[in-house]
Amino acid sequence: QTSAPSPAPSFSNYLPTYFPTPNPSADSSTSPVLTYKPGELTVSENGLILSTGLKSRIIATSGEKVKFTNGGKSDERFHDYPDGAAVFSKENIDGWVYVSNSEDSENGGVGAIYFDGNGDVIDYKMILKGTRRNCGGGKTPWDTWLTCEEAPGGHVFEINPWNPHNEHDSCKTHVGHEVGDYYEAAAYDNRDPYRPQFFVTTDTSAGAIVKFTPNPDKVSEALASNDFSSVLHAPGNHSYLVLKNLSGNNGTFAWSESLTDGRISAYEHFPYSEGIDVRDGILYFTTKKYKRLFILDLDAGTYIESSTESGAFNNQPDQIARIIGPGNDDILYFCEDGGADCGVHGRNSDGKYFTILEGLDYETETTGLAFSPNNKHMYVSFQSDPGQIFDITREDGLPFDGARLDIKYHQME
Repeated sequence: QTSAPSPAPSFSNYLPTYFPTPNPSADSSTSPVLTYKPGELTVSENGLILSTGLKSRIIATSGEKVKFTNGGKSDERFHDYPDGAAVFSKENIDGWVYVSNSEDSENGGVGAIYFDGNGDVIDYKMILKGTRRNCGGGKTPWDTWLTCEEAPGGHVFEINPWNPHNEHDSCKTHVGHEVGDYYEAAAYDNRDPYRPQFFVTTDTSAGAIVKFTPNPDKVSEALASNDFSSVLHAPGNHSYLVLKNLSGNNGTFAWSESLTDGRISAYEHFPYSEGIDVRDGILYFTTKKYKRLFILDLDAGTYIESSTESGAFNNQPDQIARIIGPGNDDILYFCEDGGADCGVHGRNSDGKYFTILEGLDYETETTGLAFSPNNKHMYVSFQSDPGQIFDITREDGLPFDGARLDIKYHQME
């Protein structure tokens, strides 16, 4: 990512993650038998109802020590109220780590479940402590985790998922504005690695959408040295989303350096903003009060909006095709905000809606959706009563095809 100002590869959980389409051998005797039928809910286990061809296991439960595949247990108990999450891999390490926020109001922070190359659990530890209500977050282009405090005077912290002891003060970034706020989730646009931009949602009635542009000198130094540890910890430029020229469900927008203007626009048009994602210059974010999905073209300065009450991207197959590619059977996966049938849902490029799984025994929020690097493990958390992390796999052993977007479908009241 450091050699030229061309789009850098992204492995962000809060960006769509692309999965390879299985290409079975032409020899039918060696071709796998495809058993996964998304939307055909027939499998009931572990309090879930799953699509045909899926199976589940619970890998962590709040308040309990995490069990390792070798029979051991973690020293620490799994954190309460698991929320936003991501998966990280590292060169020369055979395995990966699932990083999970804790939205506990007093003892938040970030926990990490470590896996070997077979997907077996080998360790768990809290890698950030001393924060409150860590809600959503997002990856950076250099594979660190941004965790957002949804609390009075909250901040955005950057942590290394492979470091077991991230210090609270040194992890605090300048991504949010100085006074702090109820930050929800983060995403970035790194098409120009010399001018990355970071975006943060704020979950209040007048919560501005924040855009942070790092100091260009710090970015240039980081690209030259391949050390990005100071990029988000030095002052940069803050601006705030302002919608303009509204006409029906579309309009134009601008970025204002006035926090007041940003808050007024949020109050009038997108209060309580939540999940946010960016892909190829298109920014997606959702709001929970009016249950809307906003899609911003960052280059054109235009946007469209739609309801999320009947599933994200309802009647917008072109947007699905933009993310996962037209004319294939891949699925865009996203979570549901909560309710009696909370779960994981998806749409294909034709706009068809699928329920992948539901938590019949849960009435809470589904979140923390992420996939292993080989795309054979889907991780999702049910946040409370109790908080649990599930590992979902396909019985046919094939990877999940498609992408994920960190937005949430809102159940109708």
